[in-house]
Amino acid sequence: MNDNGISRRSLLGAAAVTVVAAGVARPSVAAAQSRAADTIVVRGNVLLLDRRFRRAEAVALKNGRVLATGTTREIRRLAGRHTRVVDAAGGTVLPGINDSHLHFNAVGLQAPPFSYPVDTATIAELQDVLRTAVAEAAPGAWVRGGGWNDNRLPKPPDRRDLDAVSTEHPIYLMDFSGHAVAVNSPVLRLAGVTKATPDPPSGRIERDADGEPTGVFREGPAIGLVAKIVPPWTKAEISKGMDAAAAALHSLGITSVTEPGIGLDLLDLYAEKYHAGQLPLRFTMMLRGGTARSQLDALLAQYRPLRDVDPRRLRVSQIKLIADGIPTAARTAWLHEPYLDGTNGVPLLDGATIEDQVRTLHDLIKVATRHGFQVGTHSTGDAAIDAVVAGYLAALGPSGRNPLRHYVIHGDLTPRKTLRTMARHDIGVTMNATIKYLLGRTLDTTIGPARVDYQWPYRTALDAGVRVCSASDAPVTPANWLQGVAGSVLREGQFGGVAGEAERITVEEALVSYIRTPAWQDRAESWKGTLQQGNTADITIVDGDILGADPHDLPGMKISATIVGGDVVYDAGSSVAQAAAVLSHSQATSCLQQGLCCCRLAEQVHRGAGLTA
Repeated sequence: MNDNGISRRSLLGAAAVTVVAAGVARPSVAAAQSRAADTIVVRGNVLLLDRRFRRAEAVALKNGRVLATGTTREIRRLAGRHTRVVDAAGGTVLPGINDSHLHFNAVGLQAPPFSYPVDTATIAELQDVLRTAVAEAAPGAWVRGGGWNDNRLPKPPDRRDLDAVSTEHPIYLMDFSGHAVAVNSPVLRLAGVTKATPDPPSGRIERDADGEPTGVFREGPAIGLVAKIVPPWTKAEISKGMDAAAAALHSLGITSVTEPGIGLDLLDLYAEKYHAGQLPLRFTMMLRGGTARSQLDALLAQYRPLRDVDPRRLRVSQIKLIADGIPTAARTAWLHEPYLDGTNGVPLLDGATIEDQVRTLHDLIKVATRHGFQVGTHSTGDAAIDAVVAGYLAALGPSGRNPLRHYVIHGDLTPRKTLRTMARHDIGVTMNATIKYLLGRTLDTTIGPARVDYQWPYRTALDAGVRVCSASDAPVTPANWLQGVAGSVLREGQFGGVAGEAERITVEEALVSYIRTPAWQDRAESWKGTLQQGNTADITIVDGDILGADPHDLPGMKISATIVGGDVVYDAGSSVAQAAAVLSHSQATSCLQQGLCCCRLAEQVHRGAGLTA
């Protein structure tokens, strides 16, 4: 149903349906009996997720909005002959999950047959995966994969390792972060990369003792040397992947997504699918701002606002920038204090010096702000984050107000002092608890145990008053937000160990970071993010008691049903739902094996593998 399909009169009537008593939302049945609900959800543990954290047993939905909440007995009185009844069977009923940083267009392209997961513990195991991919590929076809992790492998896979699998097929493997690729000799030949090819600015071609390229490329400028020759995905392939992604996300209870960093060609595809009725989620779109003023100017000159779309379903409101890389074995995040080996990253923006690059960053922020765009900037190292926050403050001007709600993306190592500054100016941050789970303590030898403990400082940020969102960064990680909740509460790594007990938060705080705070980040808190009367009827039903469960058990809980705008888009009991659940499990398993963790992913999926007709 259309979210706006309710009159002012009926909305005012709905506002009279619920009154608050003893912290529980209860309906005024007499006021609602004349209007039968379209759908009621009964026998649940309903968390309204408002600031009082009220609870109920049931919820009634009408015209795509919340009509009332209360006890099951009270809500059943609002049912008519044609009312659909959804039995939560004691499960947890939440406002729809809002993944505030998820590469939707890339999710469906990161599983076979498009790409193969190669997060393995050994090079031999990686080669076995590739042999399967080669056997399934057409003669001479490109073989793509993702997820190799040199925090886990003894070394990055190089051209000799990949040549041992095949020299007949070009092989292109993205790493776990999206900030590095490994290729075989045919790709090097096709790209014309030789011993004489210089490292591009802000990028690195890894070389052997003789100076020959090993086949490993770090960061966008270097990756682009080989990515540009990878055959692009077709429009039909990307569209098919998006359909698969929608089904998978529904089966995970996700109703809203922020799509970070796309180009105008891909935006056109989103608009086409919206008008065809093929975008059954809510989307906040971030356009890719580039690394130079000329690139942002070109984007803004070509951009035309979408027409005839419901902005509560598809809204373009943000520009995404990238300030640095990542603080993993790649060592491309920009830090105040260098990595343990003495190296450091640099800003990933145009400029001959770091000072020039920071000026470019600040200029891009100012230009986007002048055009009315909210800015989210990928920044993981503390030096990069400080530069980003300084750029935001300069763009905000003397008032220091942040009406556009600029925010930091990832914010791995945000200094405590900077968090206090962010709180004063209402600059939010989107963190990644699932990446914390995937990495655990593997970076102790890269950034040191103290920084590993602090990385993604949820507790410190919340205590400072910063608005913190949680996001999967899928397909960089699984889109299973319950894994993220467990990760932020436990701070345990997938391979054991606790990384930062002092930064643990509560389950309630984690839920807010996946639902209510992302609605604020979307500037949509007036109509989504809670189950208050009149809000949109986006609902996620989990088959267990989230608040009462051992946090270790949360990732294994299943989604019973998902409702978007009052429409049941996923029902675990239906045959269609079972198919979606299989897809979701397959995709989540693939992503978990890949362990990917960064914003470069979607860009690399489409760079050199970009959109064609």
